[in-house]
Amino acid sequence: VSCNKMNVTNIFADDKRGNNTEILCKAATIAQESQSCHRYLEGIYHNLLSLVWGIRVGHKKPCPVAAGSTTSLKNFLKEL
Repeated sequence: VSCNKMNVTNIFADDKRGNNTEILCKAATIAQESQSCHRYLEGIYHNLLSLVWGIRVGHKKPCPVAAGSTTSLKNFLKEL
């Protein structure tokens, strides 16, 4: 499976998905889990965490993402 077609949890599908901070935190988790596909996802991961936690992100962990409907990594990045 190519990386663009790799499935990830669709955090944007749920009507009760939470506030922007929660969405960004979950997006950071998905970016972290997908880093093996695209090198630039590491930068996206760190940028998302800095948006969520501020400047001091070294000790913070991304948010857990419950299993649910999936989407391709490509579509996830478009939604983000």
